Amino acid sequence: MPSGRRDITIFATVIFVIILLLSFRSIFTDNTPWRGPAPAAPTSGSGNPKSQPTGQPEVPPNKEEENGKPVEVKTTSSTTSTSSIQAPSATSAEPLGVIGSCEGFPDTKDILVVMKTGATEAYDKLPIHFLTTLSCNNDSILFSDMDMNVAGHHVIDSLDEIADEIMKDNSDFDLYKQLQEYHDLHEDPRPLKLGSNGWNLDKYKFIHMLLKTYKYRPDVPWYVFIEADTALIWDNLRTFLDENKSTEPLYIGSPTYLDIEFAHGGTGYIISGAAMKKAVGDHMDIDKKYDKDVHGICCGDAMIGRVLLDEDIRLTKAWPIFNGEKPLTLPFSKSHWCQPVITMHHLTAQEVSQVWNFEKERKANGTTTTLMFMEIFEYFVHPNLNPNRTDWNNLSNDIHYTPPPDNEPDKSYYGRKWSELTDTERASIESPENCLKACEANSECFQWLHHDRECVLHRSVSLGGSQKQAGSSTSWTSGWMIEKIEEFRAEMKNCPDGPDWTVRGI
Repeated sequence: MPSGRRDITIFATVIFVIILLLSFRSIFTDNTPWRGPAPAAPTSGSGNPKSQPTGQPEVPPNKEEENGKPVEVKTTSSTTSTSSIQAPSATSAEPLGVIGSCEGFPDTKDILVVMKTGATEAYDKLPIHFLTTLSCNNDSILFSDMDMNVAGHHVIDSLDEIADEIMKDNSDFDLYKQLQEYHDLHEDPRPLKLGSNGWNLDKYKFIHMLLKTYKYRPDVPWYVFIEADTALIWDNLRTFLDENKSTEPLYIGSPTYLDIEFAHGGTGYIISGAAMKKAVGDHMDIDKKYDKDVHGICCGDAMIGRVLLDEDIRLTKAWPIFNGEKPLTLPFSKSHWCQPVITMHHLTAQEVSQVWNFEKERKANGTTTTLMFMEIFEYFVHPNLNPNRTDWNNLSNDIHYTPPPDNEPDKSYYGRKWSELTDTERASIESPENCLKACEANSECFQWLHHDRECVLHRSVSLGGSQKQAGSSTSWTSGWMIEKIEEFRAEMKNCPDGPDWTVRGI
């Protein structure tokens, strides 16, 4: 090889080696950390370093830090406001696997949802709400009887500040003590669900939930209290609240009666900001006044009613729009047809999802009108009505025909003696076919139920559910008067006058 070409080859080789060495040096001495996939934005309430909320906000709600100074966080109805308060709010990321996502969701910046559950059911009931009910609203707080983190959401122990003297020698707190042991041992609390201990403990949560809610969020115009088996129709709630004033002391819900009138907790209830300040904000020691009385009552929601009544805040009755039934158990009739629905109760996780997807499907189809009971019937019930179903309980419960006992052979039935009943009525107990005939003979009967020599007629329409008894030789047979139901639907004419927002007691 000529010397000139050899020199060029050697020179090129040296340059290549130098470049290669410089490249390796850059790789091994670069102080910039490797950046993998961008981490997901932290959700409110996850990663909380403290097991108990302090109740003191490091930064006021809806503010973040920028250069050491708080700045406002712009929020929309489809995002959760950022708050560094230790009581976490529910996330509002776009929900997965539901129709329509958060598009068209109403403005909720003036609404706080307070959801109550129990540790023995939290893992079964809460997650579906993170994907549905609580996925698009601005702010929520979760309460239970054990400090928990469920799918990244902090659930607050509502009872961690209850006085020792209330718990001492009080069997109502046996479950609470077990729950704390399970918490420390990282045990699954669901096996503790058996028995009535959960109900006995639950009634103590209400007063402390009220206190902690005001402590964490003292300036909210509307507080909406629901439970983990409650469905919430957000658009209807928004419409309803827009017709009321949060500056007035309001307490709204479906009425229940003991020695006082109060809102049923599971159905859900609303307390205005003015009412919260008057009843709680001005009396942050209400636990000392009322805790001692809880043992002697059945229900914690009654204590809420008493706290508010003592401040002269009386219940505004809002039935049936706040409702204790669910799509398959609602009694559809004139009282449950053109009325809007805001809440339903006793829903399974599957049913919560079904209601949420139904709402989204309506919007996807361009429906923006107020959701009324009529639509619930048409979507969930009407397609499933048959003349009869075996091993099925349609919840008929208005007129009962049963054989008279031997010691009362002429027992009265709704003001009439057994001997005064028609032959059709008396024969109704003998078979499903005879029960059907009794329903046909009654102008008000929309459905019937026959079981074990009992015939029950009903003046409204419910779908109900399957009913089977292992080892039983008797069956449950339900039937519906299809022609009469169709006549009723035609009579109501799809509510041409629009929604009936008239609220009343049961």
